[in-house]
Amino acid sequence: MIKNFSYTIPTVGRISIGEKVEHKGASLPSRLNHFQITAQHKRDGKWIEHPITDSICKETGQAKDKITEIPVCLMFNNPDLSIRERYEAFDDKGRMLCAGDGEKARRLVAGKIETVDCAGKDQCQFARTARCKLMTRLNVQINVDSQHKNGKPAPLDPLSSFILRSSGINTARTLHSKLHYLHSVLGGRLVGVPFILKLRQKSSVQSYQSIFYYADLVPAVSLIEAAKLAKLTAEQMEEAGLDQAAFEQAVQRGLDNGPFEDTLDDLVEYEDYLGDDFREITTTSDGSAVSGNGHLETESMTESEPSGLEALRELVARKAA
Repeated sequence: MIKNFSYTIPTVGRISIGEKVEHKGASLPSRLNHFQITAQHKRDGKWIEHPITDSICKETGQAKDKITEIPVCLMFNNPDLSIRERYEAFDDKGRMLCAGDGEKARRLVAGKIETVDCAGKDQCQFARTARCKLMTRLNVQINVDSQHKNGKPAPLDPLSSFILRSSGINTARTLHSKLHYLHSVLGGRLVGVPFILKLRQKSSVQSYQSIFYYADLVPAVSLIEAAKLAKLTAEQMEEAGLDQAAFEQAVQRGLDNGPFEDTLDDLVEYEDYLGDDFREITTTSDGSAVSGNGHLETESMTESEPSGLEALRELVARKAA
């Protein structure tokens, strides 16, 4: 294992609620009111849609430009492996300079990594000179049956995931709380439970009462059914000789080995980090870009719209049967 090199969780795609659009001759970050699932490469400056999108739409009854719920499952019982939150500072080229947990941080100083105190982006002098944000990464596996490649079923990679990146405070708070609550109530077991990654809407004084979106994670079944599935999965894995605890320890060692999770070679586009600061161009569901008064102007999405939740629950019921 190479020292000071972070061995990150393998990913096969991205889940995002943002993109870049051309607006008055400039390429600007734009928020969406739906999820996009893409591959990890671009063509002609645009992220390539991941083929699993078709499977999600087929099984949940959602249109591609209205995906607000994605059936997912987790790779880890430890919630801190599925979700990682840190204060992170970047230079103008996207290179990470500093990453901290609010107490200690690893910072690049004169070409060397040093451990320094971390007071958070609002109280840190260094944060005032760098682009420092609260960054959240969530790794999930998309849970669909109808994947096909050339007419034949395409098996999922059991050791790879899709990653959602966000700088939104509401996304960080909600996902962290839900995962730790569920970890506690389910007896420390999360593997084997079907979940729904859900896009929710909210407004606040800070957003001038305009709607913004954040990610949530909810069980696709009742808590009692979730506990039964988690226990059954643990028993089946143990019987088959699979060591989940050793697997998670190996993943943790790889993440802890390096100072930063993303390097310059893994340069992440800024649209992955759209937060709740309400200062970017917004793309509506018909693809048009709007701006103007400095806060979010996305087309409103109501809870009464078809969301695909019932279709997801029917899918889970079919699998259980």
